[in-house]
Formats: sequence, C-alpha cells, structure tokens
Amino acid sequence: MKPAAPLDDVSVLEIGTAIAGPLCGAILAEMGAKVIKVEHPSRGDDARHFGKIVKGESLYFFNYNRNKLSLAVDIKKKEGLAIVKELIRRVDVLIENYRPGTLSKLGLAYEQVKRLNKRIIYCSISGFGSHGVYRDFKGYDVVVQAMSGLMWMNREQDAEPMRLPAPLTDILAAYSAATAVCAALHLRKRLKKAVKIEASLLQMGLAAVSQWLVDTWVTKEEVKPFGNKYPALAPYEPFRTKDGWIVVAVGNDEQWLSLCQATGRLDLMQDDRFRTNQDRIKPNNRSYLASELQKTLVEKTSKEWVTLFQKMGIPAGPVYSLTDVLNDENLSSLGLFSPTRHPTIGEVLAVRLTAFFQGFTAYQRPSPRLGEHTENILKELGYSSRKIHELANKGVVKTT
Repeated sequence: MKPAAPLDDVSVLEIGTAIAGPLCGAILAEMGAKVIKVEHPSRGDDARHFGKIVKGESLYFFNYNRNKLSLAVDIKKKEGLAIVKELIRRVDVLIENYRPGTLSKLGLAYEQVKRLNKRIIYCSISGFGSHGVYRDFKGYDVVVQAMSGLMWMNREQDAEPMRLPAPLTDILAAYSAATAVCAALHLRKRLKKAVKIEASLLQMGLAAVSQWLVDTWVTKEEVKPFGNKYPALAPYEPFRTKDGWIVVAVGNDEQWLSLCQATGRLDLMQDDRFRTNQDRIKPNNRSYLASELQKTLVEKTSKEWVTLFQKMGIPAGPVYSLTDVLNDENLSSLGLFSPTRHPTIGEVLAVRLTAFFQGFTAYQRPSPRLGEHTENILKELGYSSRKIHELANKGVVKTT
C-alpha cells in the first residue's frame, strides 16, 4: 500500500527516454503520482544501456526511473498505439522528451492528444525548444552545455572547455518541467481545459549562466572564465589543508573580519587592499590574498578549520569525495538517501529527489524491470489474458 503523498491522486503517462523526461516523471512519482513509463518492448529506454550494468540492470536507469510502472509497448504498431491512446484518455499528465515533431508522426502531438483528453496536461521537454533554427538539432546535455556557454565558463582561463560532471541542463529541465506540471494541475482547475507546457535544456543552460550573460550584454565585455574563483566574492574558493581540501566562502565584509581573526591573519584585515569585497575581488588583490591564506590554512586539518570557521559564522566545508559523502553520518541522518531493494540487483541506494512535506512520506520503490507492469496495466484497460498473450507474440508488447 502506497503511503499518502501530495500527488497520489495524479496519474502520469511518460513517453520519455534518457534523463530529462524520465527524471521529470521520477520527481512526480516520488511525490506520489502514478507514473506509467512507456518503453519499447525489445530495447526499452536508452538509459537501460547507460553506465554500470549490474546483473543485467543499469544503475543509471535505476536512478532516474524509481517508483514507476513499466509498460513495454511498440507505439509504432497500430495495436500498440491504440493502447497508449486509451491510456491518454485516462491520465492527468503526459510527459515526452523527444525531438519536436517526432510524436506528431504518430498522432500524439498536443493538438492531437487534447482531442482524446480535453483536460490533459501535455509536458514537452526538448534540447532546443519547438521553434527556431535549432528546433531539429540532435543533442544531449553536453551539446547544450557547449552551446549555452557553460563549458566555456567551466574552466581556468587558459584551459580547454570543461563539461560539468553532472548532466546539469537535463536535471534543471526536469525540475523546471515538474514544477510547471504542478502549477498546471492548479491552473487546470480554473481553466477546465488542457494545458501545454514546454521546457528545454537550452533554456536551463542559459538560466545557469544568466548573470554572466547580463554582465556581458550591459558592459559589452566578455566575462572571462574564472575556474574555482568567483568574480563576485573573495575569498570564495577551495584551499588545501594539512590533510585535504576545504572551501571557504566569504559572503560579506563582516565574515571577512571573522576569517582574519580565526586564522590569526590580522595583517590581512589591516591591509587596505582587502578592506572591502570590492577591494578583494580585484584580480591582483584576489590572487595575492589567496596565496597568503593558503600559507596559513595548510597548517591545520580540514576538520579543525571547518569546526572553527563554522563556530565563528564563516561559511566553510570540507571537499568530499563520493565515499566521504556516504560515510558522513550527519548526512545519512537527514533522510536524503536510503537503501532500496531491487528484485534483480539487490540493495541499491535511492537518493531523494524532492522536498520534504511535513506529515507525508516520500514514496520509494525501485525502478521497474522492462515490461514488469504491462500485463496489469492492460488488464486494467479491459484486455483479456488471451489478448495480452497474442499481443506479446506479435511483438506489440512485452510482459515479464
């Protein structure tokens, strides 16, 4: 029995692949929505073949597809398309993240779908949006990182462009779309009709670099890459310690004075080059300041510095490896991740995707096996066991 959750009266059909669409579905599912994931019966979602494979199952797929029901159906076949259209008549939300125009060839574009369901919330996520010359561009997150300026900015000034390790534009697009779906559920109550939502990876990439786009547009000067340093604040960067690395993030002049006192560097506090943040962020001043702080910070351990800085109200923290993250008992106690049992893989870590709702428990179930719920879904639609068997033999559906 599912625990009560904010969206437990919402049903979603996800025709998605890779990250953005599936993550949007996973966010809604964790908040209680019933999410039916449509997959090709022979190969499934592309993400089933990404990353590490354990006992035939992708950990990559697991991460973005928890809490869903898998319907393995070939929507390019007439009988498969009929199944999907019948589901569309019954659900609240449809999520898709194919290139614009792809689903229209199957009769599943917004204008076509809203004839089947006059109250459908139709959420499209694409790389570059549904209009303009880039509409038909093929591209994953790394392409959008390149074209949005993210890779250009994510480097030291003389280094090659660097991709962010996380698929940031996919993740931001998924959260943007999920937020819009929740708003559309509210809007639909007023409009009493279908709602169309569009989100794109490019939009989110531009949002991520928006401050530097504004700076460049206003000043007519290209913002130069700054690597680990942050041009708006100083010191605001990582430093080596006696046994590792920490980050120090001074956000105002009061914190700067506290940092000087904590490190015993009263000479820096009295130096006119560092009196205000505007003084400290000047390139030459910033470099000299960082080198002086580094001489001091290497004298103690990360734990000693972080404990002292936090006690004095200075934002600071250790630079963790992923193993460090998992071993930090304080993080574990926050309920941000927990072991979940997968029927094939065994125990897998589920990292929480959504905010905490007081009085509600996030729904956690492992990612589905390909076609795991096909039979039950078809029976709910009125298909007999004999008909389901016939469809499976014809390759229209896959059951487990």
